Amino acid sequence: MATPFRVRRRAAGGASGAPGSLLQSELAYSEVDQILYVGQGTGGTASVVAIGGPGAYLTSATAGSTYLTISNASSTYLSQASASSTYVTQATASSTYAPLSSPALTGTPTAPTATSGTSSTQIATTAYVSTAISNLVNGAGAALDTLQELAAALGNDASFSTTITTSIGTKADRTLSNLTDAGAARTNLGLGSMATQAANNVAITGGSIDGVTLDGGTF
Repeated sequence: MATPFRVRRRAAGGASGAPGSLLQSELAYSEVDQILYVGQGTGGTASVVAIGGPGAYLTSATAGSTYLTISNASSTYLSQASASSTYVTQATASSTYAPLSSPALTGTPTAPTATSGTSSTQIATTAYVSTAISNLVNGAGAALDTLQELAAALGNDASFSTTITTSIGTKADRTLSNLTDAGAARTNLGLGSMATQAANNVAITGGSIDGVTLDGGTF
């Protein structure tokens, strides 16, 4: 009959926990915790180390009932097949979403409207552009609120300022002091020589005078 090999043990119903001490290579088993311990160390001292037993390490049975298995994961959590039909994949992303670099947007994309006068690389919305054009027109009448109408009003003359200044230079000023031929001007106005006589020395030759009152004056 073989001699049985026994290790130190703590029977069920006893206190929980590891042995207080073990000799080097000495084994002990706790039926309370279902843990196998061994004494490790040299020089007469040993550390109590758990090396086995379902109370110390994960078993196939406890793992199956406590942790996620391949079987219950496939029925409970998202699989690769359902993920590809429900959530975006690399393939659908490339055809559905715009890239960061040079996106080709469709539909009616929107963006925040910048403050009037903004000068940056920020996107200009239609609202921003409308405000900018309105500020440029600044209440001008319908007949002069486009560049084409303004150009037509200036005769499409790119040198309008020079043209109008030259034209004004050819006109007589209101004092007629810039006339180069006063005689021709009087003739054109029908004034004749009467326009050049002094008020106190008028000579009239020929013709007739009607309705004139002669006054000898006072002294």
